[in-house]
Amino acid sequence: MNRREALRLLAFTGVNLTNLGAMASFFSGCAYRKVRPPSKFPNRYGLTILTDGWRADLFKEMLDAGELPNIKEHLVDRGTLVENCITTFPSTTGPAHLPYINGCMPGSNNCPGLRWIDRRQNVLRDYTSAEGLFLNSDFPRSNLTLYEILGNERTACIFDFCNRGAKEYHAPPIKTAVLLSLSTPENMKAWKDAIDQDAVDTFKRVFGKEETPPKYTLVWLPAVDHLAHVCGSTSDEVCERAHGIDTQIGQIMETLQERGIYDKTIVSLVADHGLRDNDPDKSTRIRDILTGYGFNVLKDLTGNDGYNSLLRYNAARAVSGDNFALLYFAKKKRYRLLKYFDWANPVEYDELRDFPVEDKERIDLIKLLKNEPAIKLVMAKETRDVCRVFSKEGESKIERELCDLRYTVVNGNDPLGYAGNPESDQLIDGTHHDKDEWFAATTGTDYPDAPFQISQLFDSDRCGDIVISSEPNRNGGRGSDIMTIGEIRNAGHGGLEKPEMMVPCVIAGPTIKQNHVIERARTVDLFPVYLEYFGLTKTYEGVLLNVFA
Repeated sequence: MNRREALRLLAFTGVNLTNLGAMASFFSGCAYRKVRPPSKFPNRYGLTILTDGWRADLFKEMLDAGELPNIKEHLVDRGTLVENCITTFPSTTGPAHLPYINGCMPGSNNCPGLRWIDRRQNVLRDYTSAEGLFLNSDFPRSNLTLYEILGNERTACIFDFCNRGAKEYHAPPIKTAVLLSLSTPENMKAWKDAIDQDAVDTFKRVFGKEETPPKYTLVWLPAVDHLAHVCGSTSDEVCERAHGIDTQIGQIMETLQERGIYDKTIVSLVADHGLRDNDPDKSTRIRDILTGYGFNVLKDLTGNDGYNSLLRYNAARAVSGDNFALLYFAKKKRYRLLKYFDWANPVEYDELRDFPVEDKERIDLIKLLKNEPAIKLVMAKETRDVCRVFSKEGESKIERELCDLRYTVVNGNDPLGYAGNPESDQLIDGTHHDKDEWFAATTGTDYPDAPFQISQLFDSDRCGDIVISSEPNRNGGRGSDIMTIGEIRNAGHGGLEKPEMMVPCVIAGPTIKQNHVIERARTVDLFPVYLEYFGLTKTYEGVLLNVFA
C-alpha cells in the first residue's frame, strides 16, 4: 500500500475526515478559542441540521407530496421556508459548510475548493485525505466561527470536520467509519442505514446528559451525497434516505421536547449543495486533456512529495465534486544554467492566452479548454475586479465595483444565457447593479447568482489561474464528469448549474415567523440569523433575513 492508498483508506470520499475532527479541534479550534461574554439570552439555543447533497427541487417535490411529515410539522409549519436558497461556488463539501458557521464565502475564507494550491505559502491541499485536519486552520482566524463567538458556552459539532472552536467534537463510531471505507455490500448498507442514524444517536446522547444543553449544535448528515454520486441525484436510494432523514428529524425534535427546550431552540434544515446527474461513459480526465496540450501535469495533490514536487511540473489540477476544477500553471524560468518552473507567481490573463508549453510552442489555453467536449464554462480573472467567462458559443465579462456588478456579453452568445431572458436581460445595460439585483434577476436561469459567485471565488489567492465546470445534463441527456476516480459516478457537483447550487432551507423556532415564505436567500445569510437570535454582534457577508416575528 502506497502513501496515497493509505490516505485514501483513512479518509474515503472525505466523510471519514470526521474521524480526524477531534485532532483538528485540538490543533486549531482550541488554540483560537477566546473567553467571551455569554450571549444576551441565556435560555436560547440553536441547532443546524446540515444534510449533504439534498437537491432543492427534490426536497420541494417530496414536501409538497406529503412525504416529509416531520419536517413539515416541526419546521415548515412553525417556521420560515426559503423558496430559492443558493449555496456557494464551488458547490462542494467543506467550502460550502463554512458559511453556516462563520458567515463568509469561499473567496474570503480562502478555501476555493476541496483541493487547492497556495503559491505564496508553498502548500498543496486535498481535504479528502488526512489533510482535512488543516481545514480549521486554513481559513483566516479573523473569520470567527459561531463556536468561537460563543466562547466559553457549551457548543457541539457532530461529525462535521469544519469545527473550529467547538467545545465538543463527536466523530462517527469507528465500526461505521471502517464500513464506509470498504468496497463491499456492507459499504452501501452503512451509507443507507448507519451513518446518518449514528449522527442522530450521538445528538441524543449529547442532549441526554444532565448538564446544560449545548448553546449551539451542528449535526452533519452526509449519506445523501454519497448515495447520489453512486446511484443518481434523484434515485430511489436517495429518496429512501430522504425519508429516513425526515424520520430522524422527528427523533431530534422529540429529544428537544424531552429536554424541555423545544420552544427555546431555533432549528434550521439546510444542505451544502445539490447534485446533477452525469453519464459515467462521459467521464473525462482533465489531466489527460492537459497532457495532450504538452503539459507535464502533477499526478495528484495528495501522495506526492509536497510543494517541492511541483517544481518538476508545469501544470496541476484540483478537482472538487466531479464537476469543478481549479487549474494551475507555471512558466519555465532560467537561473544561470538552471531551468525550473516558477510556481511562486500566478499566471496573468494575457499569458494564459499565449502560454509557452515548449520552448518554441505557444498556445491559447482558454481557447483550447472552452472547446473541449467535457467542459461547459471556462473562467479566468483578468484584473482584480474583472473576470472573463467563456463557453463554446461565446464570451462575457463580469466587472465589480464594491458590491455592484456589471455583466457584458463580449463575443458570440452569452455563456450564462442571461441575454434574451426577460428578467436578467434588462440588467445587461452597460451599468453596474447590486449583487442582490442580479440574484433576483437570475434565480430562474440555469446559472442563478453567477456574477456574484464567480467574482467572489477569485478573491481567494489560492484560486486557480483558470476555473472550469463540466458540461451539464441538458435536453434529456446527462452531464460530464471531469474527475474519474475509478468508480461509477452517476451524479456530481461543484459547478454553477442550478441543480448543484440550489439547496433546501427552512428555519423554525421561537421568534421565527410561522408558515412564512422568503423568496430567496444565500446560505451565507443563515449565520446572521443565529447571531441576532443569540444577541451577538459580528460583521458578516450575508444579510439578516426577514424571519423574525
